[in-house]
Amino acid sequence: MADWTSLLSGLNTTVLSAFGREVTYSPSTGEAIAINAIVETARETEDTAPGVYALIFLRLGDLPRSPERGDEVAIDGLSYKVFDIEADGGGGALLRLRQM
Repeated sequence: MADWTSLLSGLNTTVLSAFGREVTYSPSTGEAIAINAIVETARETEDTAPGVYALIFLRLGDLPRSPERGDEVAIDGLSYKVFDIEADGGGGALLRLRQM
């Protein structure tokens, strides 16, 4: 019988295969890479400029190193900065992004 972590990892992989799309991830140090992520743009408005943030879900194993605040993500020609990271314990993470 599989353990919870491996089941969650398998679920993350399946969901990303079905609903993910390519984005460009640029760590603060190192080169930009194309990864598969589930994207939800224009998630909520904020009171401060630029006023919109987005969410992406990705597999941590697809990144060259752990994500950090300040890393950048390009989605459909728009640039975002990572401002919050929430790992799921199965190798996936939800990143909150603020439009630059």
